[in-house]
Amino acid sequence: MSDLSNRLAERTLELVNIPSESRNEAEIAAHVRSLVPASFAPEYESEDAFVWARPRREGRQLVILAGHYDTVPAQGNVPGRIVDGVVAGLGASDMKGGLAVMLELARALDEADVEPEVDLALIAFGKEELPAEHSPLPALFDDSRVVHEAGLAILLEPTDNTIQAGCLGNLNARIVFHGVSGHSARPWTADNAIAKALDGLRAFAEIAPRPVEVGGLTFTEVASITQIKGGIASNVIPDRAEAVVNFRYAPDRSPSSADAYLRSLVPAGATYEHAGDSPPARVVTSSPLVQRLRAAGDLALEPKQAWTNVADFTSRGIDAVNFGPGATRYAHRRDEQVEITALERAFESLWRFLTGTV
Repeated sequence: MSDLSNRLAERTLELVNIPSESRNEAEIAAHVRSLVPASFAPEYESEDAFVWARPRREGRQLVILAGHYDTVPAQGNVPGRIVDGVVAGLGASDMKGGLAVMLELARALDEADVEPEVDLALIAFGKEELPAEHSPLPALFDDSRVVHEAGLAILLEPTDNTIQAGCLGNLNARIVFHGVSGHSARPWTADNAIAKALDGLRAFAEIAPRPVEVGGLTFTEVASITQIKGGIASNVIPDRAEAVVNFRYAPDRSPSSADAYLRSLVPAGATYEHAGDSPPARVVTSSPLVQRLRAAGDLALEPKQAWTNVADFTSRGIDAVNFGPGATRYAHRRDEQVEITALERAFESLWRFLTGTV
């Protein structure tokens, strides 16, 4: 391996080998902080999120590199290992490989005799793998000044080294069906809530995927029934059944219109409970900085067919995209891994972008 490949692989493995399941991130947060070079001054600091920035220069645009350091629970994949051209282990793809690239870029810029074309700031944060209400980013946006100066934020989520712009909204709704309980030997004396659910959920099950073009990219809007429960015993007709519908809605819808659409499908007698929503991200494909990033690595531009924290940035008027070395197909898997060549390509693409050597 080249010296760069070796540095990136070893740094990724080092991060993988620090357990950092969400809510147990103190050790890796401290380690990440120790790796940020002194030329990046701390601008914001909390228990779960940090911002560092190089001194601002007049007339230079600010770019933010951002990544989370927490992981899902381990599946027998800690410690990690380097084998057959990959770094394997918990979080290698999502997203300690991207975090390693971010840190090694900062360290390389600190050591190199080169003046970056853009100003640079770094964000590292935890609790990303938890529901949105646990995110430390809203507090960061409230109290950090420099984040709002950014011309572009790049989140190093796993994207297979493509630029993934925008993201789908993520709305959950609980549909509750009501009946009358009774003895299963005399079902005519009852009103079966499960039978009502089977009929009432048909409209949600039949929602067809909807392709939507936004910013030249085609997103696919989909709805899925992801949970269903009802009944208390095998000999009792249930008087309540409920289901959760997960709606991944396209960036052409507002949160209120997405909510109204699902509500319109609820049958008479059932009730609708809003169970959380993360709005979609603005699609920033026309951004000159995004186009420069694309040219720097000859990178493909794709829609983000999921929800990511880019939405936290774009909802506050900050252009943001996903770009990282991890393979989406390996995220959260027992055999999670990242190719060392992918780490190197991500590093080199970002180096050319930051230094203006496109």
